Amino acid sequence: MTNADSAQRERTPGSDNLLPGLKNWLNWQHGVVLLVVLNALLLVGVFAWVYFDAEAPSRSGPFLNGFRWWSQPWGEYVPVVADVVDSDESYGAAMLSVLLACLSLFLGVMSLRVGRWRQRAAVSVIACVLAVGWLFIGWNWDVLRLRGKGLKLTGDLIAVREFAVQLESDWPDQDGEIEGFGAFLAYPYGSPRTLLTLGETCVPGTGLRVAAVERTPGESIRFQLSGGKGDLWFEWRSEGTVPTGFTGGLQQGYTPKAYFEVSDQLFLVRYVPFGSVVVAEAI
Repeated sequence: MTNADSAQRERTPGSDNLLPGLKNWLNWQHGVVLLVVLNALLLVGVFAWVYFDAEAPSRSGPFLNGFRWWSQPWGEYVPVVADVVDSDESYGAAMLSVLLACLSLFLGVMSLRVGRWRQRAAVSVIACVLAVGWLFIGWNWDVLRLRGKGLKLTGDLIAVREFAVQLESDWPDQDGEIEGFGAFLAYPYGSPRTLLTLGETCVPGTGLRVAAVERTPGESIRFQLSGGKGDLWFEWRSEGTVPTGFTGGLQQGYTPKAYFEVSDQLFLVRYVPFGSVVVAEAI
């Protein structure tokens, strides 16, 4: 037996011990990269689904409601959900986005042990971008919901615009009835800014049921849509302006939580009320 054969045999046991460890390392490395890739595909898929499917936010409601379990007691301290409290769906979307963002950051940290430094840096940056992407979806869930609602209302845009312009130019100064719209009560007495509808009232030429109409002279006409929580408004605005807070004719203030421009000068807005309602008595 030659010296070369002896050396080869001496190296063989060590090589046999090294190979399983190397295979495990490569499997772990590939596993982290695979999870990052799957996370990226999931993010792109969810964004495309919600953006292009008008019914996606409403269909995902039951699923997202399940994530409210994380809202107590520590969920209220998560900054991203501090302003997302208007519905179970948006709260659940925020919670889910936080969980997925944390998962993305965890993968980013784990990727620091993967491959060479360039590969580690690239995978870590991608993981951080994914975390930001999930937070973006959770933070903007209300806007995405408004976009879905707006797509369903595209057939009513012309009728809403025409009626809004009509009200802006000929706003009622007392209780009455508008042909095609219905009867209403005007508040406050003498200089009304709010029309409270009576019965089933729709924007003429549409199926949009309206609970109230608010006017800011020279600026906007707001239609409060019936159903749901009453926080959804269809708003016509003068050129070059966007939804802002206002105080209605019943002395209740509203501040916009999210809005989506459906068409030129037409917005879908979710308003958060504040203050108390004071109904003025007619004299």
